Amino acid sequence: MANHTDADAKVTIITLMLREDHQKIAQLFHQFNETPSANEKRTIVTEAIAALEVHATLEEELIYPAWQQYIDTRDLMNEAFEEHHLLGVLIKEIKYMDPENERYNAKFRVLSEHVTRHINEEEAKIFPRAERAQLDWDHLAQHVLRRRQMLEQKDPWILGVPVSFSSRATRGAARAALPGRSGG
Repeated sequence: MANHTDADAKVTIITLMLREDHQKIAQLFHQFNETPSANEKRTIVTEAIAALEVHATLEEELIYPAWQQYIDTRDLMNEAFEEHHLLGVLIKEIKYMDPENERYNAKFRVLSEHVTRHINEEEAKIFPRAERAQLDWDHLAQHVLRRRQMLEQKDPWILGVPVSFSSRATRGAARAALPGRSGG
């Protein structure tokens, strides 16, 4: 039973991290739509793109390939990869677009709509299937956290807790922070 609980915590670390990214990104999209300031919009766009690039890289390089064999429909994963491709195209266009261009805000809103649709589908269809997968979650989590640290050049945090996968405290803090989960 202890192994099952540890496995649940490891599964939770990955999907919790992804969901936390989704929330942060959604919050940035909301802030963009609420602010009239062109300077604040540029700052938000820069932050959102940085977050999206880290998140997408982790999914494309490590998470999706690990999950792909466990998702019962290949079309679902292929679609997710193609949505990431489109995300990359939009990000590249925005990065090289002059913020004074009259289409800059519109392009970012299109990115926002695309990402929001992708997030909803991912959380509703992909995460539940992946969470049932009997894969080596410990191995995947260690690789994801190391890669994230490399991409961000800082220690990864989830739910305000620094993550070190060898730490029981990290797993306990994650379980305690989740509704309906006990600490042991």
